Amino acid sequence: MAEHVRHAAAAPVVYPRYRAPVRARPSRGSTSPIVFVLLITAPAVIAVAALRAR
Repeated sequence: MAEHVRHAAAAPVVYPRYRAPVRARPSRGSTSPIVFVLLITAPAVIAVAALRAR
């Protein structure tokens, strides 16, 4: 049978410090992502309600 050989522990991995990305404030002229999603989904929901089998 093979003998168990103890290996030296691997050196600890050092990760660079996490820095959260700086989010640029949206300018007043840009469309908010939430408004954009609502503009896409609202007509779809209305169409589904109007075309649903009665």
